[in-house]
Amino acid sequence: MDELVRAWKQYADSLEDWESVISGTKPKQTVCGPVYEPPSPLPERTETFAISDMRNVKVAHPHYHKNGETEIYFVIQGSGLTVVGGKEIPVTKGSVVITPPNTTHFTIPKSDLVLIVINTPSFKAENNIEINESDSSVKFDKEQYEHLVDKLVGSTPTP
Repeated sequence: MDELVRAWKQYADSLEDWESVISGTKPKQTVCGPVYEPPSPLPERTETFAISDMRNVKVAHPHYHKNGETEIYFVIQGSGLTVVGGKEIPVTKGSVVITPPNTTHFTIPKSDLVLIVINTPSFKAENNIEINESDSSVKFDKEQYEHLVDKLVGSTPTP
C-alpha cells in the first residue's frame, strides 16, 4: 500500500491542470458529483483511477466498499471534511485519505473540492454500498453524520 500511495501522491502533487486530464471524458453522474474515468496517467499501475469533481456537492452520502476494495483520495483542489469509520479528517490540497474495505465513509465538501480517487483492487460498482437505516453489516454513526451535516451544510440529507 505504501508504494501505491507514494506513486499516486507523486502524480497528484505534480498535477497542475486536472481539467486537461479529463478533457474529452464523459462524466458519470454520482452522489459524489461528476466522476471522470480518463485513461490512467500511470498506465503501469493496475488500480482504478478517477477524478471526482465535488465542487457542486453538498454531501457525498455514507457508503462503503466490500470485497476487499480499498479507496484512496488524493485532494488536488479545495477543502472539506471526510469521515472514515467515524474519524473526522479535515482535507485540503495535498491530503491523502485511505479508506479500508468495509469501512463507512462520507465527505462534506467545503470549498471547490476535487479528488483523485484510486480503488484497489479495481473499482466495481457492485462493491459500492450506500448506507441505509437497515444496514447493520458495517458500523455507521448516524448521529455523527446528522450533526456534521447540520453544522456544516445546514440540513441533513437522508443516507
